Amino acid sequence: MKKVDYADPSKFTDEQREQLDRMPINLTRMLLHCPAGMVKSFYDFAWSFRSGNLDPKIRETVILRMATLRCSQYELSHHIPAAKIAGLNDQEIAEITSPNPSGLDGKLSIMIRLAGDCANDGKISDATFASAAKIFSTAEIAEATLLAGFYEMLACFLETMSVGLDQHALNWSGVDRNLS
Repeated sequence: MKKVDYADPSKFTDEQREQLDRMPINLTRMLLHCPAGMVKSFYDFAWSFRSGNLDPKIRETVILRMATLRCSQYELSHHIPAAKIAGLNDQEIAEITSPNPSGLDGKLSIMIRLAGDCANDGKISDATFASAAKIFSTAEIAEATLLAGFYEMLACFLETMSVGLDQHALNWSGVDRNLS
């Protein structure tokens, strides 16, 4: 596996330091190879999902499923704790992250299908969309689709750039405090 070095903090601009202070994790250290404004926009978009239309359990279901489908240990390491905070129990998390999930309630099951369709086909199938439309609003389906795509992109970045796991878990209550 290739090894990509993290951006050199000794060469950071004030704007880059601000982004690292905002989210001091390995992902940020690697993202800072990109312009600081791009990193800020990336996190602004990522965090917008935390106050969007989706119930937190649904949001974390989509994220965990995309992380599972893309074998993204980095995403799982940060989002399993977030899923627990959102109200998913250990059994639900085990199902969502299993190769062949079953036994989940209708809402979670539909989101598993939505994420799978996005990962496998690059879009939600007509059948999945029809099932989702019986339970979710168009706004929720649209947001879940964007969320799946975002975490697909993130998994690609993490793998391509060889981002290592963080030593410490992400402080989600701190993230949420920074948003308000």
